[in-house]
Amino acid sequence: MFYFITIYFIIFTLITWRNLPTAMAIVIALLPTYLIRFHIWVFPSTLLEGMVLIVIAVWFVQFGFKKVYKRYKHEIIYKPFPFQAQIILIMITATISILIAPNIWKALGLWRAYFLEPILFFLIFIQVVKTRKNLQKILYALGISALGISLFAIYQKITGNFIPVAMWQPEETRRVTSFYTSPNAVGLYLGPIVMIYLGWLFDSKKILSTFWTILILITSLLAIIFTVSEGTWAGLIVALIFFIVMFFQKNIQGIKKSTLIIIFILLIAIGSALFYQPVIKNKVDQIISTPSAQNRITLWQGALNFLTQNPKNFLFGSGIYGFNEIQEKFRDPLKLEPLIYPHNIFLNFWMEIGLVGMITFVWLIISFLKKIYNTNTQIYINKMLNIGLVSAIITIIIHGLIDVPYFKNDLAMLFWIILGISITLNYYETKESIEK
Repeated sequence: MFYFITIYFIIFTLITWRNLPTAMAIVIALLPTYLIRFHIWVFPSTLLEGMVLIVIAVWFVQFGFKKVYKRYKHEIIYKPFPFQAQIILIMITATISILIAPNIWKALGLWRAYFLEPILFFLIFIQVVKTRKNLQKILYALGISALGISLFAIYQKITGNFIPVAMWQPEETRRVTSFYTSPNAVGLYLGPIVMIYLGWLFDSKKILSTFWTILILITSLLAIIFTVSEGTWAGLIVALIFFIVMFFQKNIQGIKKSTLIIIFILLIAIGSALFYQPVIKNKVDQIISTPSAQNRITLWQGALNFLTQNPKNFLFGSGIYGFNEIQEKFRDPLKLEPLIYPHNIFLNFWMEIGLVGMITFVWLIISFLKKIYNTNTQIYINKMLNIGLVSAIITIIIHGLIDVPYFKNDLAMLFWIILGISITLNYYETKESIEK
């Protein structure tokens, strides 16, 4: 194992040195390789982390050092990078959370995996991936990643093999997990990619890319269906509603704010009416009464009780990886398995990096949506791919109301990659069209 990883890193370093965009595409295609874990002396690491660190190191040697030197010599004018204020605040709050965490060593590792490395990768991404050709590499790489996960999930569905939990193995209760340990992890990863590829499908003009997007969509949707992950389904349904509404507009500018408000009110009204229908209400009651739902409610109550205990908890949360210890005070071992996060994206951020960190994350999402909206009011370029990117974020947020869509190595990377694609798509050479 050690020799294989060493040889692989040497080869990957050579690739990175010769072609940094290609190396970044390889990293994206292999995002799930964080599951391949090893130790360098006493320091835990993953195959994904090793590749990310190589990309960061090579970029700094080839470009970063020169930029720092020129900046020091005042030969270049400093330009703020996208989402600068939000990124700085997130890094500050995350760093403070290390000091608050009950296990500083563990918190430091997660801080590195969930914040430092994904954000550095994003900052390099927006400087390296500046052409239509390079952006296509990234999109194809996401598809390769999704295809690998989906095909293995489909194989599990057909055979029942390699499913880690006995309850999910029988045909009548079968739920696929692919390379992960949980069906929900499959949905969390594939859901946003499905929406990105749906947008790319409508912007595709080449036969090859059209065929590829359809292949990824079919296999990914099958895998998502086989997960029986209701959170993923809910996220995709809401994202699809948004996508369809936007699709039938001539451009994003054509949707007036008043129209969006009316649509939102109608959806709430329809949803409320349906909720009180006996059949649907009974179904909702059944879902809420399931052990999974009750576990989540217990997690939310435990997190909120902790946050409201005192001003310190309210402001700073539990620190990174702190919830893992906090839940032991209220967890019933016979009913609730140990989970390290409260399964709500806003509570997750609040607990991990504090109130300011959570608010900053919301600010980041709003800024992302605003940037795409403002860009598309000026130019009619890759409209559907832009809508796909927004829909991907919607999928993350909706599924994130009942799950953990960020605090995993691959999911944290995927989130910042989505933001990176939006920057490349709307602010660089891709303004003409990524398919042209």
